[in-house]
Amino acid sequence: MLRAPDIAAPVVGFRAWRILGDRLMSPYIPCRWEGRVLHAACYDANRVLQRGRGWLSAPHDSPHPDCQCGIYAYHRPGTQGYYGEWLWTEGVLSAWGRVEVHADGLRAEHGRIEALALPPRNDPERREAVGRVARRLGVPTVARDELEAVRARLGGGLPATLIPDGAAQAAARSVQNPS
Repeated sequence: MLRAPDIAAPVVGFRAWRILGDRLMSPYIPCRWEGRVLHAACYDANRVLQRGRGWLSAPHDSPHPDCQCGIYAYHRPGTQGYYGEWLWTEGVLSAWGRVEVHADGLRAEHGRIEALALPPRNDPERREAVGRVARRLGVPTVARDELEAVRARLGGGLPATLIPDGAAQAAARSVQNPS
């Protein structure tokens, strides 16, 4: 594993959430975002759901390079969308603390929702759901094509030199982010 330098500011990326009522849920595991900020933990439920595949069995700090735990974000919007039977939204996330960097995104120790993307006007049910969540969390809503501009205003993503290329995707770099 290659060790990258410390970064003195949050890393800003993108992610998707399921919407349940006025709450956000992670798309693939039973993790509810009760507020605007989330602190990662490796829950036993994740090991049970995945029958232990990809998850460490012993307690550890999250994210861990040998586990799938952590708060996920992607380097580009739309990299990982959720299109299942649930209402969903994309947004901008600031991440800090321990950060595991991969070719398509990262897993972080801490995350804060900075903005949520409004769906198109021809999707009124989802648009209203995103508005309810944004009001409860106190976060702005923006058009999907404004997500990159929001990230830029917040300081941008990781420098390209810290993102592994596609050939090295399996070997993530560990970044210490003390902010």
